[in-house]
Amino acid sequence: MGKTACIFGSTGLIGSHLILRLLDDPKYEKILVFNRTLQTYNQQKIEQIVGDYNLLSTYANQLKANEYYCCLGTTIKIAKTKSAFEYVDLQLPISIGKLAVENKVSKLLVVSSVGASSKSKNFYLNVKGRMEFELRNLGIETLYIFRPSMLLGKREQTRTGESIGKIVMKVLGFLLVGKLKKYRAITAKAVASAMVNVANGNFSNLVFESDAIQRLS
Repeated sequence: MGKTACIFGSTGLIGSHLILRLLDDPKYEKILVFNRTLQTYNQQKIEQIVGDYNLLSTYANQLKANEYYCCLGTTIKIAKTKSAFEYVDLQLPISIGKLAVENKVSKLLVVSSVGASSKSKNFYLNVKGRMEFELRNLGIETLYIFRPSMLLGKREQTRTGESIGKIVMKVLGFLLVGKLKKYRAITAKAVASAMVNVANGNFSNLVFESDAIQRLS
């Protein structure tokens, strides 16, 4: 029998590409997607669970899988408040990590950010760093952390500042060499592909910076 993958954040930029990548992979028999609202999927491999993240543990029996993929993320502009941002980018990944332990999921692959650090004075990077720290201390069998730089790809919601940044990064990205290569913009498709490749490989390193993600894609 093939493997079962479960995606949290399947409607986002990386998550939507991840679904396509998993659908094309014969190693996967079933793809579970946990959504807050009903989505339309016309694929037999996809099984959708619609529920409340606040009650995530109550869906444990429905969310048994070989691998969990956490692609959740928002912005302060969308979240409106710092506490709302922390809910999505910190508390929810921790809840998913705890569920992974409860369901004895062999691998949790989570999207963080380049520059993530619990010691950072930048709020966004600090939250991502704390998320990584908390997940490392949950006892997850195998935790893989992906730190992409600026993501390239078409979003449903336009982010003006990000759009300008993407143009700049596309034009000047070649100037980022050596240790700075990890700051080059990367496509969401590449991140999704790398996550699946890592899940099916044998890697001793558990954190993948953006330049490594690009190579692994």
